[in-house]
Amino acid sequence: MIEPGIGAGPLSAAAEERRRGSHDAVPVGLPDFDDHDAVRRWRAEINEGWGESDDPDRPHRPEELGGVRCLVAGASPGRDTPLIIYVHGGGYCLGSAAVAIPITARLALGGEVVSVDYRLAPEHPCPAAVHDVVAVCGAIGADREFALAGDSAGAGIALAAAQRLRDDGAPVPTALALFSPHLDHSTSRAQGEEAPELAALAAAYAGDLDPADPLVSPLRGDMMSLPPTLVQVAAGEPLLGQSAALSRRLRAAGVRCDLDVWAGLWHTWHYHRIPEADRALAEVAAFLAASWRLGN
Repeated sequence: MIEPGIGAGPLSAAAEERRRGSHDAVPVGLPDFDDHDAVRRWRAEINEGWGESDDPDRPHRPEELGGVRCLVAGASPGRDTPLIIYVHGGGYCLGSAAVAIPITARLALGGEVVSVDYRLAPEHPCPAAVHDVVAVCGAIGADREFALAGDSAGAGIALAAAQRLRDDGAPVPTALALFSPHLDHSTSRAQGEEAPELAALAAAYAGDLDPADPLVSPLRGDMMSLPPTLVQVAAGEPLLGQSAALSRRLRAAGVRCDLDVWAGLWHTWHYHRIPEADRALAEVAAFLAASWRLGN
């Protein structure tokens, strides 16, 4: 049995109110994925509904790194500035660096955040997103240490990117922080009203690859020599089992993994302006700060 960790205890009034409302992450009703114009219209509508407004207190600036569009927030670049490369969620077909601003703005409180606008399925199936994150890491890693973080689909892409960087002999992140990670498409079977949409999004991402390929399902990849990892997941969400399996596999490979199970919350609660999200992201910042090897 997995016991709730740091998130155990009564929810805040803001979280209770949010929990009573709608926080479904997957839109019902998908376009014809063979019609890319329809996909782009659908994506723009969903992203606009999710929100793509900048944070006036921590504005984000567009930059291109490794040939990939990004949004950058926080302290100006410098070798001694803590750096987080962030990979947004959205079911592999949706979302953007702008949608992730509620998370990246708070992570930028203690340093610099580079949020990757990776290519999306179905126009660009796997491994395009992984390659984009690897390219951004490669553009930065030669000069600076960095941590890698992401939520949901983005967390799985982040893990796959870390595995690829290690295999390529490239600089690897000092730490990983994964929020409600989606890690395995080979055996998982979504249930409930969102199951058909989830299956379609996953199939669009896998494209012609085997769903068990570690590029698609990094839970099935090699865990050796990966950096210390923090996983935050809600106690009641379907992806809890994948998070627990990742924790077991990392620890078996001799890698530190802190698995924090938050009671009463929901998938990627980090996006919402609630105290529990602030606490979770503060924990992430502390975990990543402990990983910096700068000056050692």
